[in-house]
Amino acid sequence: MKHFFFILLLVLGFEAQDTRKEKEIPDDGLIIIEYNAPFNLSNSYEGFNSLSGVKKTKVCIAQNPQKRKDLKIKNVPTLILFLDNIEVYRWRAGLDMKIHASTSDVQKVIDSF
Repeated sequence: MKHFFFILLLVLGFEAQDTRKEKEIPDDGLIIIEYNAPFNLSNSYEGFNSLSGVKKTKVCIAQNPQKRKDLKIKNVPTLILFLDNIEVYRWRAGLDMKIHASTSDVQKVIDSF
């Protein structure tokens, strides 16, 4: 029972956080967005917060099913790099539901813009 409440709080906290951030997503400049689902929070991209030179946000696909469909997100997590609201690069999770790109590799792509 204790585990159930912990998971429930974790899921609700993630969804509430992402709902707020979804409204703050800018539509210009360089931005990287992590799309994930509540059931896969343990596999969020570990280097996300250390990325620099880019605006960052996270989106919950459970609360944004149309985004998932529009962007053809089939794996979570998925990182998408946008420049002026146009997708320029994408990193997808593998079968183990983790993104295997190193933080330095992702940062190199960011720095190239």
